[in-house]
Amino acid sequence: MRQINKLISLRVIDMFWLEHLENMEYLRDSVRLRAYGQQDPLIEYKNEGHKMFQRLLDTVESNIANTILKVSLAPASARPMNQAQQSIIPDKNKPSRNDPCPCGSGKKYKRCHGA
Repeated sequence: MRQINKLISLRVIDMFWLEHLENMEYLRDSVRLRAYGQQDPLIEYKNEGHKMFQRLLDTVESNIANTILKVSLAPASARPMNQAQQSIIPDKNKPSRNDPCPCGSGKKYKRCHGA
């Protein structure tokens, strides 16, 4: 359970942290325009950045909790095979790389769902 908690936490934090950094860049650009409205851009940046960080923490906590609650554990015998084991056994239902994609997009499988 601790490994699941670590993996989910790291994945969620990484995903939302990257989004937060992008939002902070947009905020930096938008705060410059507030100087025209007679507001100190540095103070506005700090206040808005703090609010965004608090929202980030709330979002991360709730997303981690929701994801952990949705996790289902499979018994050890029903675990999926690793990549090396899967490459040995050919899948008869899977189209080859140059076949048309079964989704009906008209593209080759390797360019659509096989990528």
